Amino acid sequence: MKEKSLINNVQSEEFQDAVSGLNGTDAFMKTCKSCGKCSKACPFLRSFGTPGEIISQHPQDAFFCTNCGKCTLICPEGFFPSNALFETKHRMIQKEDIPVTVRNAIESARGFAMRGHKFPFSHYPSTDTVFWPGCGLAGTSPEIVKKTVQILSDVLKKKVGLLLDCCFDPVYQVGDISTVEKIIGNVKTKLEKHGIKHVITGCPNCTKFLSKYLPEIKVEHVLEVLPGNAITLPCSFNAKADSQNALSDSSRLPPLRKVEAGGYYLHHPCPSFSFEGTQRRARSLMNGKNESISETRMPSCCGCGGGLDLLSKELSDSFAEGGVRLAGGNVVLTYCMGCKGRFLEKGGKAYHLLEFLPGIIPLEKPVSSAKKWINRFSLAMGQRIMSKKLFLGLIVILCIFFATYLRKQGYISPEAILGAVRHYSAAAPFIFLLLYAVGPSLFIPSLPLTLGAGFLWGPFWGVILSITGATIGASVPFLLSRYIMGESVRQRFSNQRWQGLAEKVEKHGWKAVAFARLVPVFPFPVLNYLFGITPIPFLHYLWSTFVFMLPACIAYVAFGSSMGELVLKGNIRGLVIGILIATAALLLPFALKPLFRKTSSSKDE
Repeated sequence: MKEKSLINNVQSEEFQDAVSGLNGTDAFMKTCKSCGKCSKACPFLRSFGTPGEIISQHPQDAFFCTNCGKCTLICPEGFFPSNALFETKHRMIQKEDIPVTVRNAIESARGFAMRGHKFPFSHYPSTDTVFWPGCGLAGTSPEIVKKTVQILSDVLKKKVGLLLDCCFDPVYQVGDISTVEKIIGNVKTKLEKHGIKHVITGCPNCTKFLSKYLPEIKVEHVLEVLPGNAITLPCSFNAKADSQNALSDSSRLPPLRKVEAGGYYLHHPCPSFSFEGTQRRARSLMNGKNESISETRMPSCCGCGGGLDLLSKELSDSFAEGGVRLAGGNVVLTYCMGCKGRFLEKGGKAYHLLEFLPGIIPLEKPVSSAKKWINRFSLAMGQRIMSKKLFLGLIVILCIFFATYLRKQGYISPEAILGAVRHYSAAAPFIFLLLYAVGPSLFIPSLPLTLGAGFLWGPFWGVILSITGATIGASVPFLLSRYIMGESVRQRFSNQRWQGLAEKVEKHGWKAVAFARLVPVFPFPVLNYLFGITPIPFLHYLWSTFVFMLPACIAYVAFGSSMGELVLKGNIRGLVIGILIATAALLLPFALKPLFRKTSSSKDE
């Protein structure tokens, strides 16, 4: 029978129209003759019946399908039973007509994907080309990930960044398309934000998934990008390999290390049957002769597809054991780290092709789940530590702690700062502006500085210097938060706090800044950092901060100036005038508060 691809089958126009969307089940049920050929080839179908029987009589059993697509490839009529089974899963999830065990499996898949999608396991670099290794490769061997990034950078002659995230294929596999479509928008936004246009994956599932949902991004599997001499296999073969398909001319492959004697069996992960170019490249990287490799000709699932390992360990193990038997005692070579781990668990001798990159020591035993999360954490944190932004952010944080310590020890105080300003009268305005610019970033109180400006320079110059300094002082932490410390700020404050502020900014724009300045719900130093992680443009933030901090600035400068009049000149009248001006300025926000509420409510409508 002529082989066919999972994505390029030619069928009747009627059936092609039916399967073009998620409406292929009805067409399949009308056309499938339940010949049983697919059932003979699949452990799942052997246990539960033909696809038609499952869909019509006990559709909940469709969740035991691994989505490998073997039934589609061997169907003599050219139908898509795998698509129909997958659609059955999706429909049942939409109707919430699923057993408790399936619901638990779905929640487990969501939890796994969501953890990998968030801090501290995710990381997005600001490069146009990235290596996305996938959960399995990043968790099993950080060394391979780092080596691959280095080789890709050399091959492409430009910096290739390391992107760490979960593509949510585990959730897609169980049929939960709705959750996937919600998350993929977030992934797309992050890719656009960081200017990423080319994604090189280390996982065939990631290749399949990202190609499907991000067609505007160039997605390639790493085997398609690596040069022909990147992977060098040890040359140790024996009669166990198929005499017609075994690797030939092995003398051309200089050995890097000794592998247990035996032939080599190339295992193609299930998603690769939708991307024939990846299969050809895998053969080519082994020895350059497509016809000389003993390999899988049909999908041979490791038992984790479709989340089967979460539903039935026994059935999942039967798939993995079948894959080991299919290798016939030969060493299994694959390019899916999940498949490699499963074959090792079942006593097979298995390697990932990337384990034969220069300087990499292959792993002989499966890696535990806990170790995988530790590896992913260390890999992500390593990327953050290497980031210049994080380095500068750490310096700022250390300065804040150091300034706080000096304040508690009495070495820094507003009184001492103002005393120094008075001492250097010519340079005093510049020193004052510098201190006001740095102070809010280090959480040094600015109120004494504002009062002191009125005391030293009077109401006119005091207001000019204070509002200028306050605006600069509010801008510095804003810029630090937006371009350097954004992730640290998000982690420091609860999601409810900064997301609530972000939502208000998105709805009301500069009005949210105005309201926060007039009637602050957070201390100003905190607001400055929080506004940096909201979507407000910097120029809008700058002018609205200047304008709407002005009333409070006038009030405090006026009060400070009146105190100066009293202390220096004994002018009680000046004190009274200053107090009146300060009171009027402080009451202004309360007068404007109803106006902002009215504007906000009309905006919501």
